[in-house]
Amino acid sequence: MTEQSDEAIARLHERARQQLRSPSHRFRCWQFEKELRPFQSDHPVMHSEALVMALLAGRKRAGRMRRTMAKLLQLRSKRGEMAAFRAFEGFLAEHAPEDALTGHNYDTVSFARQNHQEVWNHLSFLIKQLQPLSDGVFLNSGTLLGAVREGRLLDHDDDADLAFFLKSERPEDAAQEWRELQLKLFEIGLARIEDQIPGPGRIIKLVSCGSFEVDLFPAWKRNGKVFVYPHTFGKLTEAQVLPLQTCAATGLPLPAEPEAMLAVNYGAAWREPNPYFAFDWSRANRNFRRFLGALPEPKFKRVITYGTFDPMHYGHVRLLKRLSLLADEVIAACSTCAFNAGRGKQTALAFEHRVEMLEACKYVSKVIPEENWGQKAGDIRRLNADLLVMGSDWRGHFDDLKDLCTVLYLPRTEGISATALKAGAWPGAAA
Repeated sequence: MTEQSDEAIARLHERARQQLRSPSHRFRCWQFEKELRPFQSDHPVMHSEALVMALLAGRKRAGRMRRTMAKLLQLRSKRGEMAAFRAFEGFLAEHAPEDALTGHNYDTVSFARQNHQEVWNHLSFLIKQLQPLSDGVFLNSGTLLGAVREGRLLDHDDDADLAFFLKSERPEDAAQEWRELQLKLFEIGLARIEDQIPGPGRIIKLVSCGSFEVDLFPAWKRNGKVFVYPHTFGKLTEAQVLPLQTCAATGLPLPAEPEAMLAVNYGAAWREPNPYFAFDWSRANRNFRRFLGALPEPKFKRVITYGTFDPMHYGHVRLLKRLSLLADEVIAACSTCAFNAGRGKQTALAFEHRVEMLEACKYVSKVIPEENWGQKAGDIRRLNADLLVMGSDWRGHFDDLKDLCTVLYLPRTEGISATALKAGAWPGAAA
């Protein structure tokens, strides 16, 4: 290290500090990181502090910011400089958004500011709904850590974690079952398409009742060993996890030996609070590569749905948006006036006008006419659709088409319907 490099990193450190104190719109986080990079090896503490401040100031990459804080904590601890770390932590808390230091993103609301009982009640509801589908559902990861170590949710945490035992044993079969479970949860309303993380669906985002997310993780058993993505790769025996026990503090299910699972996940020091704990995702993804590699493509190629769209309303738009998240192409089959008349329905809008509205919707790739009840099988074959979506009120009516494609019945948007609109019952109108 030279005196020149010491001065350079000190100037960068001060720039980041000033940016956090008094943000300037001219500050470019990516450019600052580029200037900072040469000092990573020779000035690890100053580099880490400057990077954390820059990321916080720019509200960029919350995950990287937390990993850098974990590295900084480790560096200061090894040097016996914990007072300096706490002082820096205090400075950040004073100038950064509340909960930004430990949250999964910069808009998070930590459990310190939420009603814990409401969270536990919601988890209890979800577990009861999931249990008939699973070989066991239990508290997982940070939620398990809080329940066991502190008898409550971790104050710095902002999401709840559950694990779901699949019936499959091979990772390839587990991957397929996991995808089928996700679609099932969409159908029964325990998960929403728009809440999912883009990509192959390694975790499933369940519905929430508040300012927290609920993450569902896959688990399976094979040859007496237990696998829970992403933390437990056969390091626990089935007897260490099953049968599940009931948590004295929450009344919710835990592994038979929760301490053993926490040690695998967080290391031997899991009893010591560390809000900056950084999970080794790269190692986890290497361990679970067979499962991850077997996950089906995150999107279908082509989805088709049928409706009258008379008149088209925001419930239709939300449905079509969800379908665009499920498939690369969205085909909307719009029923003709003649078809509607044949089943005793009179449309308010002409077929051509309903088609015009559908074609104007950015989520729709193609519009075709629906002219009779029996055309769906032919449409699926002709258009090479691999997904058919209908409203949940049609559940079971089109199961005979499952030999041709995946069939999904989705809940309709609450509070709106074309029938009510035509009767003059507009959403939000005074009674």
